[in-house]
Amino acid sequence: MVQHNGLRKMTLADTVAVHSIDKTVTIGPWSEKLYQDCIAVGYECWVVVANKNVVGFGIMSVGANEAHILNIGIIPQHQRKGHGQKMLQHLLTQAKTQGVEKVFLEVRPSNTPARELYKKFNFVEIGIRKDYYPPDENGVGREDGISLALSL
Repeated sequence: MVQHNGLRKMTLADTVAVHSIDKTVTIGPWSEKLYQDCIAVGYECWVVVANKNVVGFGIMSVGANEAHILNIGIIPQHQRKGHGQKMLQHLLTQAKTQGVEKVFLEVRPSNTPARELYKKFNFVEIGIRKDYYPPDENGVGREDGISLALSL
């Protein structure tokens, strides 16, 4: 499906671009296979498209009346243009339509833009996961994860 702008379901063909974006924006990116597995098991897997190119993505698992936002990424040159906000809103809408009562996620303390976005959507801190995030390729940067939740 060719689309110029907006959100659409992620396809297996998108996983190359999604993995590339993840490598650009994340310390310890997921493998392309992991994205393929997320599609295969039926997670909510979406991409942001701008000018026919995949510029962002979002992944969410849903079960037992709760959802976990597992990963959101927007390519740097398309950040601060509302794509992350649009993706988060879309995932929350998907969660609501599936009867989800609570949404969870983790965020790095150093990821100020993401933390501000989640605060804007009224996520609240519920705990800290010690050393949750892996270090970079040089073994530097292991970071705690701030656990956030939102009641729908």
